[in-house]
Amino acid sequence: MKRWIILLVFLFAALCGCAGPSEKSTSDLIRESPAAKLLLPDGSETFVDSEIASLRSFADLQIKATPLEPADREEDWLYRIVFNPSEKKIGAEEIVVSFHEDYVQIGQEFYLPEEGVSCESILEWAEGKFAYFMN
Repeated sequence: MKRWIILLVFLFAALCGCAGPSEKSTSDLIRESPAAKLLLPDGSETFVDSEIASLRSFADLQIKATPLEPADREEDWLYRIVFNPSEKKIGAEEIVVSFHEDYVQIGQEFYLPEEGVSCESILEWAEGKFAYFMN
């Protein structure tokens, strides 16, 4: 009986050890991003490497996914951040974050501010980052 218990413990440990790492969330990937590219609708752009921690704070903004069908077009964004830009991190998955008047778009997903958070505060965050890095 003792051998069976030991065998079961080893089997359980082996199974747990064989499980692959869990897939990282978009927020995790943003927090780990070594660089970002900032873009404005007029075509202006700049890269951020050494001070990327300031932009990584985007992952802490209080937004939630929504099945939103926006009234504006995808190209009607005000600010755009590309985390893991291909120009700086070859082979990494780019994460495109677009700030619109009333929502945030990450890739093809749409996000709204959580309750108690205004869209204006999220746009102010983006405006402040862009003003700092693009001037």
